[in-house]
Amino acid sequence: MKNASKPHELPPFPISFWSYTSLDQIGPEAVQDYVDCGMTVAQTPRFNPEKDKVEDMIAFLDACHAAGLRAIISDDRTSFGVLASGKSEDEYRKGFREALKDFGSHPATFGFHVGDEPNASCAQEAFRASAIHKELAPQLSAFLNLGPYGPGTAEWVGYDDYGKFMDDYVRIGKPDFLCFDVYWQLLPEDEGRELYFGCLKMFTDAAKRHNLPLWITPLAVGHFRYRCPTEDLFRWQVNTAAAHGLKGICWFFLYMREPHGNYRVPPIDEHWERTETFNWLSRVNRTFLKSVAPVFRTLEIQNAYHVGDVWGGFPELADNSKLVHHTEGNLPLIVSEFKDPQGRDYVAVVNSSQTDSDAAVLVFRGKPTVYQVGWKSVEGPAREYVRDEANRGKGIEEPMTGAWFCPGQIQLYRLEF
Repeated sequence: MKNASKPHELPPFPISFWSYTSLDQIGPEAVQDYVDCGMTVAQTPRFNPEKDKVEDMIAFLDACHAAGLRAIISDDRTSFGVLASGKSEDEYRKGFREALKDFGSHPATFGFHVGDEPNASCAQEAFRASAIHKELAPQLSAFLNLGPYGPGTAEWVGYDDYGKFMDDYVRIGKPDFLCFDVYWQLLPEDEGRELYFGCLKMFTDAAKRHNLPLWITPLAVGHFRYRCPTEDLFRWQVNTAAAHGLKGICWFFLYMREPHGNYRVPPIDEHWERTETFNWLSRVNRTFLKSVAPVFRTLEIQNAYHVGDVWGGFPELADNSKLVHHTEGNLPLIVSEFKDPQGRDYVAVVNSSQTDSDAAVLVFRGKPTVYQVGWKSVEGPAREYVRDEANRGKGIEEPMTGAWFCPGQIQLYRLEF
């Protein structure tokens, strides 16, 4: 067995996926799919200790390590379902220790998959499973994904307040980060975006309250009434999340799951073939990683404002921002303020329209020098904007910069005062 990895050592930005596969379906060769799709954290196929061989999972982890990926290990012994089935915590610890002995010291191991969407029937068991993971493997991170916040979801998880549900999870489970799924943004009605941003608001408030990083599970496959995502909608999901300070992405899902139901056009389909969705998702992931992601990983969000379409309880820009005086143009925007570890100010701007492209202008307060973070996170002078040629060279009240934005496009600026 190789030497243990450093605790929480991650790529420039964690991008992962849900797999719904087993070791008898895919092997180490599948890791090339992850690399080509722009993933940086793998979710392994399911390991069933009653039928699967440890050496097969080791081979899979070896392939992840060789490709530079960390791995969330899906192992039946670490699931909160063990506790929810009525087994004792001592029995859970025994199984977890066995999984830890088999895979915990592998350099690719990020942590173990604890479970998904705990509800009223199993929330406390899920919290305890997360706590035991932290107790027995403090150098690794438990992966527990929470269901989305929205109408009726507090009751679904057994609470009268969803924020209290998350507070209890942090208090009992002691997670290294919060993760949640939300797909309403791909409903055909505007109400879907209101629900999406309301869910973001609930989780970003909780992450700030507990000083924890926040990951999101957005949608990579059409199903139920959710639309099939296009490249524009993939970009929109990544960048609206980044603009609200999220630190990781875990796409739902990569391979077609069984039964197929009305799931349609996933990145890899029921014939085990890559689809057009794979190409779109790959391009959006890799573009994000090769542009602003390394900087975003270092930034801490201060405020997020909405312009035009104001969703989910987030404040309007109006006079609230200390950095941006106002914006000009017809697009709805997200304008967010960040600080880096040196205390320097950044502003991110995202076109929050899922369909429209247009130009937008930012007018800053205090006459800062404005730098744009571009390809490979290289900084350069931001494009100067003046209202008309007659004003060029005469000085303007506040510095301005402008750009064209396609749906979901992001621009990141550093301000130097």
